[in-house]
Amino acid sequence: MFRKVMILFCLASLIVANNPLEAQETAAERIKRATKSVAGNQKFKLEYKLNKNETIRWTVEHVAETKTQMAGETEETSMRSETTNAWKVASVDSLGNMTFVHSIEAVNMWHKVGETDPVSYNSQSKKEVPEEYKAMADNVGKPLTIFSITPNGEITDRKSSRGPSSFGTGEVTLPLPKAAIPVGFKWRVNLKDLQASDEDGRTLYLKAQTAYELLKVKAGRAYISFATQILTPVESQKVKSQIMQQKTKGIVVFDIAKGRPVHKEVEWNEKVQGFQGPDSFLQYIGKLTEKLTVGGSASQAKSSPLAPLKTKQVAEKPVDIKTRESKPVMRK
Repeated sequence: MFRKVMILFCLASLIVANNPLEAQETAAERIKRATKSVAGNQKFKLEYKLNKNETIRWTVEHVAETKTQMAGETEETSMRSETTNAWKVASVDSLGNMTFVHSIEAVNMWHKVGETDPVSYNSQSKKEVPEEYKAMADNVGKPLTIFSITPNGEITDRKSSRGPSSFGTGEVTLPLPKAAIPVGFKWRVNLKDLQASDEDGRTLYLKAQTAYELLKVKAGRAYISFATQILTPVESQKVKSQIMQQKTKGIVVFDIAKGRPVHKEVEWNEKVQGFQGPDSFLQYIGKLTEKLTVGGSASQAKSSPLAPLKTKQVAEKPVDIKTRESKPVMRK
């Protein structure tokens, strides 16, 4: 420790020697500045480190509101869900490649359309499963997908009876750079083409990627931002309305020593006007939070009824719809 302090002090002295204007700094200030300079050049190796036979669980909460206006009619939909997702690690080879089984162990879901009564389903309850949730109920507690991944999170094999989700929460693993990286490092990963149809019924395939950045490292945890970037120019409002939920933006907190994400947040605040005629409007607001469960059980989804969601209220303010009769808007 003494040697490290002396090295930092020497570095601070060199800085002062080359910058006489800062000669009045105290020794503590010089050491602090030198420490910051050294930390700025530090690199971090981010990789998954799962252990054979361990089961890792995350609790996931998703709340969302959708508002649609068409032909003078308005419909509002809200939903909230809590799930317990689990990875059961089947194998880890000598190179650190891992295979795990993904399953959903518990769910508690609620949704409401317009003024109708809300519909809910809780896998911990013995009540009859509503028709809307029967497909979900059939999947609870069953192995859904077997993933094989490399230490940097690349999926090398996927065995599943279900197709991959197009919902904008990202892949099941976080793609990490193979080499050690400094704070501020950015990387991009190409996505599977997004599919949509335009006003003429033509099917379009849009190029997209996810941009990542290591924002900071604090207390052994890496904070990584991510956001979807659509590379294909999109002018059609109808197309925009179809891909709004496939876009993603948020942050992941990755525990460097344990080699796994411990927290993830994804947010949506998308709106499109004119997707189905000039006076149509669509808005989607939502948030998904995923947290690592430390010492948790398989029944994390609460058995009590879910309260209505408390995200930003879509209908809080009237929406200004532009029609053919609207006056032109002066733009700066």
